[in-house]
Amino acid sequence: MPRKKQPTKPPVATNLDDANELISTLWDRLNDLEDRLNQNSRNSSRPPSSNGPGASSSAPAKKPTGRKRGAQSGHKGSKRMLADTVDETRTYYPDDTCACGGTITISDSPYRRHQVFDIPSQAFSVVEHQLHQGQCCQCSKTVKATLPDNVNQGQMGNNLLAYVAMQSGQFHQSISKIQQQLEQNFGLSFSRGAISEAQGRVSSVLTPAYQDIKEMMRTEAVVHCDETRHQRGNENRWMWQVCTAELSCFMTHFSRGAWAAKKLLGDNPENIVVTDQYAGYHYIDSDHRQLCWAHILRNMNALAESWGTNKTYGTTLVRLIRILFRLQHRYESNALSEKRYLDRMEKLRIAWREQLELASRRCVTPRYQNRCKLLLKHDDMCWVFLSHDGVPLTNNEAERSLRSYVLWRKGSYGVWSHRGELFRQRILTIVETCRKQKLNPLNWLRAILEATLNKTSYPLLDDFKAACQ
Repeated sequence: MPRKKQPTKPPVATNLDDANELISTLWDRLNDLEDRLNQNSRNSSRPPSSNGPGASSSAPAKKPTGRKRGAQSGHKGSKRMLADTVDETRTYYPDDTCACGGTITISDSPYRRHQVFDIPSQAFSVVEHQLHQGQCCQCSKTVKATLPDNVNQGQMGNNLLAYVAMQSGQFHQSISKIQQQLEQNFGLSFSRGAISEAQGRVSSVLTPAYQDIKEMMRTEAVVHCDETRHQRGNENRWMWQVCTAELSCFMTHFSRGAWAAKKLLGDNPENIVVTDQYAGYHYIDSDHRQLCWAHILRNMNALAESWGTNKTYGTTLVRLIRILFRLQHRYESNALSEKRYLDRMEKLRIAWREQLELASRRCVTPRYQNRCKLLLKHDDMCWVFLSHDGVPLTNNEAERSLRSYVLWRKGSYGVWSHRGELFRQRILTIVETCRKQKLNPLNWLRAILEATLNKTSYPLLDDFKAACQ
């Protein structure tokens, strides 16, 4: 129901018909406002953190198992493996003489090895490069020495540059927090500007790795896409992301429209793109776009938690979606044959469309009627997974991958420059891709910085994976 400007004076009913009409209008308005007030992560796009303490989770409640908390009987314990390389070994021997007066023969090998791990009190090194100059005895020209090409021009070495970048991209620290860490943990004092400049230097060397992952994404059969807003100074910007189970690519843009989506996905994506119902993806052909059923379920939950006929049709639609997920899970676990799976899905699709048509006409709230009409219009996009193997029902892959940036944004309050935006999109691409492939992003970043400084072969993703094997 569209919001209207509140009148300065209360309306006055002159007769019974006017009073009934006024009551009906106020009743609809009251229910609409209560629907908005009851929004949470389960029935809207709000994040779980907005629910507040004691609110119901977006996930269905699990049945209690009756077991106590902690490790269960038969649980395989875990322990730290002994390190192969140690910095110092201290050996201890028992007394030569036993308490009974006998002589003790000492064994050659220890019966127990106890290792204590610690960090050094000074965890950095400083290399001073002294440049001299001379004067020609013939022409009196001053000749100055220059730094070698394999020496960093700034005050931060490769390991420190990689550390600063990882604290931002992987651990979501703001520049102020990184500044405090360097001071407290290492005794290093750098200004906020120096740390920001270090991030910009790292960003510049990540360009080939970023472009490589972006091109690899274009060849994937199925990709997930999502976007979220952030601030650049006082302006709105958008962080776009396209990902798979093994790759993630981020892109900052000033627009949330189809133009930005085309820049990331291409004008005519050949792969199947899993998205929510946002209009910025409507340019994608219906055969190549799968709508997220988790988002549809949230919208139908809002309908089921409303009032009147909204609740009646919403409850039925929610039940059909849960049947859809149950059928998909049974098919993926080989509990259903393909023929039986397709037959049941076809019957479910017919029932789903019938209920949507009824809800689009009989719901008492225009907002929910329009939601049902939009789903009817995009019905083909809801069922792409039936004709293409490997297409998931939800866009959860993108939601989980974008979560790291949401946490970073919440702690550092956006960016102030184009350089900061480029650094975020590139370092997040490296970190999230490494997380999905169980690689160490710090080691990859160090290898990239070393190769760039020494002008050796640049280690792209496949090269780094091969080196780790």
